[in-house]
Amino acid sequence: MTEKTLVTVVTSNRFMAETIARAIDANTYHEGYYYGNGYAVTWTNGEIIEAEYKRGEKFVMNSGQDMRQMYAHHFNFRMRNYDALLGWEKSKADEAQLSIIKALWAKSSAVVNAMEPTFEGELAFLNLYWYLRMPVTVRRAWLSRLRKRIIINAVEKGTCSPDKHEKWLAGELVNFFLKADAMAGENALDIESAENNPTDEGSDVELNIVKGQTLHNMVTLWMDATMELGYDFEPTFLIAHKLYAKGLISYPYLYQNGIPGNVYDSMRRDFRMLEHNAQYGHMAKEVGWLSTRNTFHNSETPYNGHGIVTTGLHPTDLSRDEERLYNLIVKRVFEAFSPDENEYQKKSHSKRKSCKKAG
Repeated sequence: MTEKTLVTVVTSNRFMAETIARAIDANTYHEGYYYGNGYAVTWTNGEIIEAEYKRGEKFVMNSGQDMRQMYAHHFNFRMRNYDALLGWEKSKADEAQLSIIKALWAKSSAVVNAMEPTFEGELAFLNLYWYLRMPVTVRRAWLSRLRKRIIINAVEKGTCSPDKHEKWLAGELVNFFLKADAMAGENALDIESAENNPTDEGSDVELNIVKGQTLHNMVTLWMDATMELGYDFEPTFLIAHKLYAKGLISYPYLYQNGIPGNVYDSMRRDFRMLEHNAQYGHMAKEVGWLSTRNTFHNSETPYNGHGIVTTGLHPTDLSRDEERLYNLIVKRVFEAFSPDENEYQKKSHSKRKSCKKAG
């Protein structure tokens, strides 16, 4: 039997694939993937495989299965095929790309899940995995920022806290199962109950609400882009994801606007690069130290996302629209990390106490 030595990285689009491939020296382009240094980097063009809940089969927790296996047990998987009545048909490009992914998968000793760092990204990969039904070692590369060092570590080692990631994913899958089960049941009483007891769909997303200016999330970025640049949501969303794929900003999550401690530590190193920004660089020079008001509370998890930050890379070859949105993000980063008056007072008080003790 031929030993499998290839490691295949699967991500959601070619923009991300190109950035990842460049970081791990997989620089030779083939139709549908990049190759080199023992890696193949390919992409799905979104959620290429769809999942449909098995109607009539009640959701049951099975202690003999992990949550991924339970997901496979309760859903059917098929290649996406939009309703022809709406004008869409199954794409031949999808079929060709899926064939490439399957061929690379078959040659791989391990597959790296580098889909978008969201629960939706997890589902997209699970759908693909259970559709192919080709068991293989899987590592999760959770790439909220596309920097070379981060990419290499994630591709080689997977998530830095696999136990925490598994716990988070299991909880999200249970919620997903319950929602799918309720929808499939079409129970009028459940609908009435939901109407009488409305819940916020984002309630399971842990938000770090702070006083003063916060970092952008996708929603607030869109609002600012609408007011200041005249952009609608769709172009704002697409441009933000291009900036992420180019490694210039962190992943633009919808709701979260706080950051975990490791991202704050990175910003302390990367912040000075923003002094070279042509439009707002002067603001960076005025910030002596970075405010911690946007950092996570202890109970928060990075797997629900974090606020949009820059990555320390200097932008080049941006389109005019990309440059304008990037500068809007840079401006908010400066504002969010600039200490407010209360923080300055606390720091001054702390210094005075230290001086008294030293005296």
